[in-house]
Amino acid sequence: MRHCLFTFSIALLFIPGFSIAQQGDALNAEEKILFNAKIFTSDLKQPYAEAVFIHGKKIIAAGNLDEVKRFASKQVILIDMKGGCVLPGFIDSHTHAVEGGDGLLKANLFDDLVDIKQLSDYVKQVKENKKQMTGDFVLIDGINISLWAQLDEVKSVFDNGEYENQPVWLRGSDGHTSWANKAALKRAGIDKQFIESLKGEDVNYFGFDSNKEPNGFITERGQRKIDAVLPQDEIDYDKSAEKALEYNNAFGITAWLDPSSGNTTNKTAKILQAYAHMAEQKKLTAHVATTIVANADADPQPQIDFIKSLQKKYNQPNVSVLGFKIFADGVVEHPTHTAALSKPYIGTNSKGVLMYNAEKFKHFVIAADKQNILVHVHAIGDRAVTKTLDGFEAARRANPNSRLPHTITHMQFVLPKDFARFKELNALASLQLLWAFGDVTTIDIVKPYMDPELYQYQYPARSLLQAGTIICGASDWPVSTANPFEAIYNAETRRGPKGVLDSTQCVPRTAMLQAYTINAAKALLQEKNIGSIEAGKSADLILIDRDILTADAQSFKESKIVWTMFEGHIVYKQKNINH
Repeated sequence: MRHCLFTFSIALLFIPGFSIAQQGDALNAEEKILFNAKIFTSDLKQPYAEAVFIHGKKIIAAGNLDEVKRFASKQVILIDMKGGCVLPGFIDSHTHAVEGGDGLLKANLFDDLVDIKQLSDYVKQVKENKKQMTGDFVLIDGINISLWAQLDEVKSVFDNGEYENQPVWLRGSDGHTSWANKAALKRAGIDKQFIESLKGEDVNYFGFDSNKEPNGFITERGQRKIDAVLPQDEIDYDKSAEKALEYNNAFGITAWLDPSSGNTTNKTAKILQAYAHMAEQKKLTAHVATTIVANADADPQPQIDFIKSLQKKYNQPNVSVLGFKIFADGVVEHPTHTAALSKPYIGTNSKGVLMYNAEKFKHFVIAADKQNILVHVHAIGDRAVTKTLDGFEAARRANPNSRLPHTITHMQFVLPKDFARFKELNALASLQLLWAFGDVTTIDIVKPYMDPELYQYQYPARSLLQAGTIICGASDWPVSTANPFEAIYNAETRRGPKGVLDSTQCVPRTAMLQAYTINAAKALLQEKNIGSIEAGKSADLILIDRDILTADAQSFKESKIVWTMFEGHIVYKQKNINH
């Protein structure tokens, strides 16, 4: 396919009454018109345009050149886009951006598929490079969770030889799973006696053999045992935030929701503080909304009071505290099985772990909703989704005048009876459809362990869309890449190394472009300010190196950002492009 590759230039033509610039910094001009462009506005009233007039930080008008010129003064600069493809800045409705930025500074495999030898070579490299060590621990983040199917091989390498007395901790990219070698387990006091002492659901968080000897596999809150003995490694939150901004801007992302920016249990908000600090230093190049991890089983009012104190202290232009993040369950993949299902995992009596009391959750959501505090819920399994929707429904009944769009994120499995409930309850679906394709993580380590009736509704994005659900684009970075083009490609094709994962659930490209723009803006409660190219909104635009509206799927996946504009100024430029 022929790509719309081009260099950006200032219009060298005569338009009576307007000044013509010739080169350079015109994109950062106070008053400018971008014209001769293929603009997807994501404005349902006017989805396409040819020109956009920007003054300062705001969009003044979008349409054809004659329409937008009448709003401009004689000082306007006209910029010919040579038919280039322009979109609103992308918005990510669920990304752990500062954690991702920190990961860019440390040992991290970023979810890459590696074999045991490649992993061994990387761990050895980190061990030898003391700068990447965490104290005397070899700590590797971003492990692709398919590795857990090879635990015997992992143990044979990292429990022997040079690692016999060297603590090694491999943390899964999903944030829910990890493996620690014998040296790390010993440091944390995880032995046979400890395993035998476990009660209730805590036994689900540690792997062990028939003799109750731990095998090193640890999930969910069980990981706190290793965390407690991990040498203190001070995170530079400001530097991590800067790296996160650079990374996201390079993918055309100009706004996001960071769902774990603090915690009501220990009254911390260091990630939120970093965003506020970036804003104060005028280094913030994205609109950032945040939620704070909360305990739905605890008294909601003290937690609501904490949120309000954070809002009072930190809310400002481009930084906002929306409310709470709640964990409803864990993850579904074998051998973890902590996602809450309505039917037992095959060969077990376990339906996973519902991480809140369903009745207490209803009480929590009612209280939060009544005081205009958003609730954003992690739910993977179908039972977790159902119980979360039950909580939202309870809030709608108790507070009939509230239409606060509470959100469920991830939703790997949803029952058909729940599809229509999202629209009925004005609940948003924050979906990571990068994961919705045929590979090991959706087939090999999931399908054999699930009831077939549940498995058939894996990432049912098209069904949700057809039921009227507002789908919001999201990455969960650094669990996986934040690249919207790859995520939209997977949503559109669901094609992976093991084939297509249920083609009936493919989502049209334009619907996904809306998911990553105006719909995601709704998850941030900012749809009146961002998410589309229309009058009065922030001048957040991206230029793409090809016409993504006509490109075939593979070409679309390979799209690159030429530049990213945030509030009328360029914050990212592709290298080797003449602007």
